[in-house]
Amino acid sequence: MKPKARKIIGILSFIICMYAAVSASGVQMVQAANPRVMVSDYSIEEGEVLAGEGFTLHISLKNTAAKAVKNVKLTITTEQGELLPVEGAGTAYIDKIDANKETEFVFSMMAIEGLQEKSYKLSLKTEYEDGNGVEYTVEEAVFIPVGLEQRVSVTDIFIPESYIALGDTVEVTAKVNNLGDGTLYNVTARLEGSNFAEAESYIGNIESGKSGTIDVLSKASAVSKQFGDKNEIIVTYEDRKGTVHEEKFEIGVSVSTPTYENLEKVKEETNTGNVVKTILIIVVIMAVVAIVVWLMIRRYQRKKKILEEF
Repeated sequence: MKPKARKIIGILSFIICMYAAVSASGVQMVQAANPRVMVSDYSIEEGEVLAGEGFTLHISLKNTAAKAVKNVKLTITTEQGELLPVEGAGTAYIDKIDANKETEFVFSMMAIEGLQEKSYKLSLKTEYEDGNGVEYTVEEAVFIPVGLEQRVSVTDIFIPESYIALGDTVEVTAKVNNLGDGTLYNVTARLEGSNFAEAESYIGNIESGKSGTIDVLSKASAVSKQFGDKNEIIVTYEDRKGTVHEEKFEIGVSVSTPTYENLEKVKEETNTGNVVKTILIIVVIMAVVAIVVWLMIRRYQRKKKILEEF
């Protein structure tokens, strides 16, 4: 046998012996690729998070690997404890996530009092094992927007007129109070209802704990009925995100039929108007007659002059 052939046979024999030794010891070959579990989605059940109130956080993890992972643990934390779990230490566990599958974790959370109106970083730490018991850790983050509660009241409603008759101009004043934690933007007050013509007053921005003044001029448009009347001050405002909110506050008023004296006054004004109208008509008729007479005189004079010339 040639030396080259003997060398090849020796190498093959060595490989066969090594494979037999590995098989005998029970050691298995593993793939170099690492399993990957990541956050695929998250949401707030209530739609928004308000400072000082609870909320429900849903987080979905997806196993993007070709094999299942096991002993999956998800831990959530914030830098300074702005968002806290209501129960437990912010940790959830599941035995297994199959390949290319998702699972959802649900946390009951609380946004502490005194937070500013902004987004807060929520750190997510996912720990799991592959099929061979190799441990992995993935760290990610999501940002949770926190808003402030908006509360408005209307007080000190005042109508200077003690008696309101149909057709009267009516002034309504009041205060809009910001009882919430955030600023109210572009505040507007509108007066409308069964007995008033619609009128509006722009107030502007109102900071937390402060008030703005309503001053609206309107007109009594209908006599009050015993039942069914409804008059309101409607306050509209925007929050920090530009979302428009509207709140209604009912006011009690009574619009009466004009008194006899007022009716006489209206009658006199009507009669005066009729007299003036009659005088104007007479003046116009007299002016027309005068013009006709003048034209007739001029025509006569021209005719006379022509006859004299012949």
